[in-house]
Amino acid sequence: MDHVKVLHCADLHLGAELSSLGNLARERRQELLSTFIKITSICRNEQVDFLLIAGDLFEGSNIDINTVRTVKTTFASIPDTIVAISPGNHDYMAIDSPYADGDWSGNVHIFKSDKEMIDFEEKNVCLWGSAFRSTYVTRPLLESIHATEKNRINICVMHGDLVSNYQLSNYNPVSPLHIRYTGMDYIALGHIHKSSGVMNVGSTWYAYPGCPEGMGFDELDDKGILIGNVYKGSVDLEFRPVCSRRNIELKVDITSAKSDVEVADIIRYDMMKTYGDSYRDNLYKVILEGALDEDYVPDVSSIGARLKGDAYYLKVRDNTHVRLDLEALARETSLKGIFIRMMLEKIAGYDAKDNTEKAEKYRKAMYVGIKAFENEVPLNDY
Repeated sequence: MDHVKVLHCADLHLGAELSSLGNLARERRQELLSTFIKITSICRNEQVDFLLIAGDLFEGSNIDINTVRTVKTTFASIPDTIVAISPGNHDYMAIDSPYADGDWSGNVHIFKSDKEMIDFEEKNVCLWGSAFRSTYVTRPLLESIHATEKNRINICVMHGDLVSNYQLSNYNPVSPLHIRYTGMDYIALGHIHKSSGVMNVGSTWYAYPGCPEGMGFDELDDKGILIGNVYKGSVDLEFRPVCSRRNIELKVDITSAKSDVEVADIIRYDMMKTYGDSYRDNLYKVILEGALDEDYVPDVSSIGARLKGDAYYLKVRDNTHVRLDLEALARETSLKGIFIRMMLEKIAGYDAKDNTEKAEKYRKAMYVGIKAFENEVPLNDY
């Protein structure tokens, strides 16, 4: 065979508590499991040769038996796909790990040591992998992996932290130098929850697919897998979204709004305009921005309640500021006046250099400072 078809995923974290979602946590855990089943259905329907799972399939060792049983049964339902699992820092190989069970189906291969190779001669593939055996792995596992069958397609599955050369990490540092000398054709990585795109060092290609489902507002927008072909010395892989819902951070300008009802209408319109007919399926962190009159302070609880039917989950944060005459305040002979003058000078300087990002940061910092002078900044609000 001159190529094999692979599906590369990682960081499913099945069994995660998701406690920040409150009453929705149990339902959301089931959705993570449904997305896992969707991934295996793709393997079946599209004749995938290898399902590469680069760590953290499970949230940990203490996973409920029904979840583990579902995973095992689902893998057994795709006997024509070889499943390769490289345990990560969350689901590391241990005596109490589900991976220590002896009843996994014959198509499932779990790497259990620092370096293993499985030869699939009929597919012209040497499959390499390693396992975390504790939460932390400081030694680069990849440095001991080198292709021995140069004419085969060599694929490595590994959970690890991509770093620059000689940089340290507690999560199996993987550097360009290590990648270059492996002789691998493709290295399927896990650990980073954001898709990296497919990259290469020399003739070795590597990638993070990211997680298939975002589990917080630090994991935004579409999440998915990588799928395609691996050849000798090249790959043809594409990112494919598989998530059932998206975590979205939505900044909404409510300048001059007068009431919570009006603000809720603005947010709803922004969600509909940006995300179309499926906008209600998403999880939102809405950040209110803009200048408001002194006689109106948004009530984030009230606004959230008015939008209850417009999102699967929604929380609102108020980052607005009172409409102020900054020039007048800057002329005050007070500590606040001095602070505002200094910040306006900084903002003007960055505006003059067309550095809008820096200018905006200082502008936001100025308004936070003004609130602080009035004792209006709640703990951990910024």
